[in-house]
Amino acid sequence: MGSILCRMQEKGLAAMIYAASVPQPGRPNEDCFFIGRIAGAPLAAAFDGQGNAEGAARKAARQLDRLYTESQGRLDWMKAARLLDSHLLGANKSTMVAASLAGDALSICAVGDSRAYLVRDGQANILTEGASKQQLGSGSVRPLTTQFGAQDRDVVLLMTDGAWIRFSLYQLSQTVMKNLMSLPELPNSILKQVAKGGICDDMTVVAIVVRRN
Repeated sequence: MGSILCRMQEKGLAAMIYAASVPQPGRPNEDCFFIGRIAGAPLAAAFDGQGNAEGAARKAARQLDRLYTESQGRLDWMKAARLLDSHLLGANKSTMVAASLAGDALSICAVGDSRAYLVRDGQANILTEGASKQQLGSGSVRPLTTQFGAQDRDVVLLMTDGAWIRFSLYQLSQTVMKNLMSLPELPNSILKQVAKGGICDDMTVVAIVVRRN
């Protein structure tokens, strides 16, 4: 599991990011996640690749790291998604779901069927409803982007399909509420619940927790 604390001094916000990923038993993990570490510009992304021989998810994550660094953390998500799409052309494909915090605005970008959820005041909602099924590397992505005002105690979850497919919105919100005192363990807690039914796909969960100082 990886974690990082990024503080937004100008707005008094802090974003804490926690992540966990597990493969199918006996197989290499085709998922991966990326956590951006530039102070004042926290970012996280989860990728679900097709065909580990090409390492599509890891290739996409490395390129996102490069774009993030070159932009000093201020990515244009529409442009970034299209550049990642071009970068994977000729390789295997990958989904991406990502979130970044700038000031008090949270921006979401989704390509493919990985999902982002917002849990606020005990209620869970899907942030990526209507995202296209086309993946990075298809050459014709139509990234879904959205932005909203972040609030103290918001929890944003980025999940690949192996993790989200067995959760209802109610179950997801209840899991978050039960882990409010141990948020660093939230991604692992979600993965353990999914694994009770057997692990039939790689699973990745990234939790972004917003706090006002």
